[in-house]
Amino acid sequence: MSKCVTVYTQAYNVENYIEQCIKSVLSQTFQDFEWILVENGSTDKTREIIRKYAALDERIKPDYFDVNQDGFTNYYIAEKADGRYIVKIDSDDWIEPEYLEKLIAPLEDPDVDISICGAVNYEEETGRETPHEYGELDGVYSKSDIEKQFIEMRSYMGTYWGKMFRREIFCSILPDMKEIGEKLKKGDNFGGDVAFALCYLGECKKLAFVNERMYHYRIHNNSYATRTIGTNRVFSCLALRETEHHFLHKVNAYTEQNVIMVDLLFWQNIEQLFKNIIRADWDTDQKIKTISEVCANKDLQLLRKEAYNSKVRTILMGDIAWCYMNAGNSKYLKNVLMLLEPDIFDSISNETYEWMRENQILMSYIIMGEFDNAKRYMEEITTGNNVDYIRELQQRMH
Repeated sequence: MSKCVTVYTQAYNVENYIEQCIKSVLSQTFQDFEWILVENGSTDKTREIIRKYAALDERIKPDYFDVNQDGFTNYYIAEKADGRYIVKIDSDDWIEPEYLEKLIAPLEDPDVDISICGAVNYEEETGRETPHEYGELDGVYSKSDIEKQFIEMRSYMGTYWGKMFRREIFCSILPDMKEIGEKLKKGDNFGGDVAFALCYLGECKKLAFVNERMYHYRIHNNSYATRTIGTNRVFSCLALRETEHHFLHKVNAYTEQNVIMVDLLFWQNIEQLFKNIIRADWDTDQKIKTISEVCANKDLQLLRKEAYNSKVRTILMGDIAWCYMNAGNSKYLKNVLMLLEPDIFDSISNETYEWMRENQILMSYIIMGEFDNAKRYMEEITTGNNVDYIRELQQRMH
């Protein structure tokens, strides 16, 4: 007999956490569910723990992989799930007892196609709990509400958990997700959860938000997001931005405010990539070289020229200042500076560039965007030896 809800969890080397996850699911006040629990080639005792609980509760439908796999999840769910609704839970997280009950309640309205709740972040190393970066939405919203509510709704779209999906819509968007996934794959699949959530949202008639923090998200220092530090990630950031723009068009929410929001999120993703590179266990020159390779991406440079504003500068400024202060004579610095100030560094002569980079006070003003101070400072230091450099630089400054 088919169940009402299919819960899906994929577990890999989580022997310290999987039991808490299992107990939270089996303790749900809403009992009509099946749980597809994939043990994905673990090398610790995860499989043993799953076997123990699967023998005790027939709602658990375990599957055991001999080798760890990725990229199969959504099609696997579409093939295996019997429930009318689908819920995903990470194997190191846990949920409140009324999680399923409260998420399914709004879906009794046939026009409501997704139910979303809040979450709590649990920092593994400190035991500290803080609210996840969600908004405070509550109640049912129509697709037409997305235009005015997009900024707050977007805060919920960074994860697949904390949501209950209708199976028929979940399955119907998989062909579109396959195309998007090919683009994200070039960048280590960063942004896949956001892309899926937006793709799904584009098919919804109504959206329900339950303003309760019922999902507990465990944060590790070695989480996936902090490990994806290669230059390829920029391709995922670009693909995700394209997906978000397409979504805004599809739901008639392509307003100036919403577009600015999407583009600022894009640059925040680039900033986070820079921070991950700076934190990597590499020597300084390798870090600056890697950031330079990201900055050299032609699509990224084009977007920066289109988005020449103070907000983007503020997002990028700190990491690029770090590059300048630590670059020494690195040949990779100019590409980095070019992303911050394309109008200055894109076509400036090598002679003027070398003179500039030797003057820390001047470069500090430029990196901080304090052009009036930079101009006053150049007036103070002008000599016959540097007047040509200063004249060229002044022509390029706004």
